[in-house]
Amino acid sequence: MSDETRAPEPSAGPDGGASPADSVGGALHDESKSVSRPGEQSEPRMDTHPTDDEARIAGVVVQTRADVGGKSDERVADVLRQRFADIGLELGDDRIRALAAEVNGS
Repeated sequence: MSDETRAPEPSAGPDGGASPADSVGGALHDESKSVSRPGEQSEPRMDTHPTDDEARIAGVVVQTRADVGGKSDERVADVLRQRFADIGLELGDDRIRALAAEVNGS
């Protein structure tokens, strides 16, 4: 194998990975030189469209149906509880059970 085709050697850095100088094809940027112009979006935009709680609930139901639909209602309810907690929504047990039944088409 020639020197031009072998993988870069690990660096002596703390993570042991290849050094930035060993990178192929990518540009290196100095993060401290980031300058944005007026009207330029330089950061990711989160929640570009406002979403009400019912739309968020419907989205979680659709995704849960795709992921665990057909599993036991208890399993589906556990997944729903976790997902609603992840997005900061607290729903009562009655609502969770009803949504689990909806996910399973019962």
